[in-house]
Amino acid sequence: MTAGVVGSYRRLFAEPVLRRLAVADVSARLPQGMLTITVLLVAAQHATMAVAGLALAGYTLGAAVTAPLRGRLADRRGLFGVAAVCGIGYALAWLGLLGGSLARGPAGLLVGAAAAAGACTPPVSPGLRSLWSVLAAAGLRQAAFALDAAVFDLAYITGPVLASALATGIAPAAAAGLLLVLTGGAIAAVGAHSRPVDAAPGGRSVLGPLRSAALRRLLLTAALANAALSATEVALTAYVRHHHALWASGPLLAEVSVGSIVGSLLLGARPSAGGAHRRLPGMLFGYTIGLAGLTAAGLYAPLLAVAAPLAGLCLGPTLATLFGAAAGAATHGSGTEAQA
Repeated sequence: MTAGVVGSYRRLFAEPVLRRLAVADVSARLPQGMLTITVLLVAAQHATMAVAGLALAGYTLGAAVTAPLRGRLADRRGLFGVAAVCGIGYALAWLGLLGGSLARGPAGLLVGAAAAAGACTPPVSPGLRSLWSVLAAAGLRQAAFALDAAVFDLAYITGPVLASALATGIAPAAAAGLLLVLTGGAIAAVGAHSRPVDAAPGGRSVLGPLRSAALRRLLLTAALANAALSATEVALTAYVRHHHALWASGPLLAEVSVGSIVGSLLLGARPSAGGAHRRLPGMLFGYTIGLAGLTAAGLYAPLLAVAAPLAGLCLGPTLATLFGAAAGAATHGSGTEAQA
């Protein structure tokens, strides 16, 4: 199995186009890992943590509400052009947040600037997943999505550390600056391979990719899987706090991410004869078993260190399979919107 997986990644990186997409993937994902701590530390320079939390909520809401629209525009106008225009607005909003924070601006200004930054987030990550599905050969598609899932987890391990080191060692503006530079690099890397897609023969629909019943089911599946992930993060933190060992929350969550990376690189890259839809129930079942094991380990706290990486083992493959299934279920010309 390992030899086959290594062979898949070797073929993936043998293609210059796919190597460039892999670089863009890292450049797009690392800012996502840095984002939470950067927004909080920038906003909290001269404001309370309550205001900083509201700024982060504003960013998240702005990004979530506009994500499908930005994805639709990328499909119709081309990823590079839309991402570049969004990138300009994104940089200006960040400058507004930095300036407002340094000038001790009111809470409304900070929250508004953060929400504007979220609303202007360049659609690079969903666009990259759409490009993986188009440019990677059928036999390499699963490996590409597995790599994306592994980079996602790695970014959420290294991103907060990098952002906090820059923010505390230099200034919060340094973390924001690196975040913007990496985002710009990701936009530039996808430029040569980004083209608008012709409309489907039946024309455009207001619903876009949600016309697909399969995609609507996948959206519900993804929502439940992400709810389980969020609940795991909260439950682990609450558990160690209850046992007066809050210091252990970071290492345990990192172990879940490490298990997810290993699972993505090994299990997630294995080709499946039945396709992503046939593979998904097995991945979800494995993720459920891992979470059940983590719950049982709570009966004897030292076992959590062993159960945490096992709980994450099928998380990355589940996300990779969801991305692949979404690419297959998306209607023609709506790949980026479907991934968003």
